[in-house]
Amino acid sequence: MKHVFTATIFLLLISGNIFGQKNDAEKKNIDWNAYSQFRFTTDFSDNYNFSLRRLKIWVKSAPDFSEHWSYKIQTTLSSLKNENFFLQDVKLVYKTGIWSFDIGQFVPEYSLQRFQSDYLLPVTERAKAIDRLIPNGTLGVRDIGIQTNIKTKNNLLQTHFGIFNGYGIKEYRLNNKGVMLTNKSELNLQIGKGAIKTGYSLMFRKADNQIYPKIMPDTILYSGNDFRYNFFLMYKTKFFEIQGEYLSAIFNNNRHSDGYYIMSAINLKKHQIVLAYEDYTDLISETSVLPYYHIGYNYQINKHKIKLYFDNDFQIINNSIHNYEASVQLQVFFKQN
Repeated sequence: MKHVFTATIFLLLISGNIFGQKNDAEKKNIDWNAYSQFRFTTDFSDNYNFSLRRLKIWVKSAPDFSEHWSYKIQTTLSSLKNENFFLQDVKLVYKTGIWSFDIGQFVPEYSLQRFQSDYLLPVTERAKAIDRLIPNGTLGVRDIGIQTNIKTKNNLLQTHFGIFNGYGIKEYRLNNKGVMLTNKSELNLQIGKGAIKTGYSLMFRKADNQIYPKIMPDTILYSGNDFRYNFFLMYKTKFFEIQGEYLSAIFNNNRHSDGYYIMSAINLKKHQIVLAYEDYTDLISETSVLPYYHIGYNYQINKHKIKLYFDNDFQIINNSIHNYEASVQLQVFFKQN
């Protein structure tokens, strides 16, 4: 895997040389960007911590690259991964009319929030139910496979069908006995000055000796059926947005894990006020099942290119606040235009 990381960095350096050239034809064939998120967290008791939440870099084809073909390569670095570069996406896309086909390593279409870029989200972290109950949430998020996409010309309807290895990207199995099938469909409606997005996601996996961190105890190697579903709804205007999702995972003997969240934001020019609520239940007896509350404020210095987050999350136990954590995060894009 170290060779993959090395190759990725080499590609990025080569791309940097291309950007530095004055050949306009080459400039039109490739595009890149990157951003960083620096964070300080504290519980105002005994935990004070600075971190690089993420440094994300991607290279992709520009619109003039090809009439039908495109590609994207993305890598990230995070203090949560001990500062090691992590290869995320290596995706090739073929598009014709309302159809497109994704081939490679990427995130299977599933859920609403998971496909909202983290730099656009009003909260500093996605809901726990999203991180853990999407198909590969605890297995590297991505998978390797093929996905078919249909998008109507007016974007009224989108639907996706995929087939993947089914064990994520944290390991590679020479002999794979499992498989994963996915489907997601969404409807986009314009009502007055507001937009509504609603839909569902489905996943079926034939698991083979699979570990599901943060869903099941790490001592369990699970084999058998893994069926998951998800419903989502969002309403958004210029000044207000609210969305929610429910996710569920059902395993053998009708054991299931589920969760949901509700997230809202008020947008006042450069200012954003955020309220969110989330709940998640796993299959680990030792973990807490109490919901989390989020209260936040964001200041857009230069829209999302330079942005400050102030986030507070906590639980309420016996009418008092517990597990409180405050976060201050600075987001900066490398390219400002």
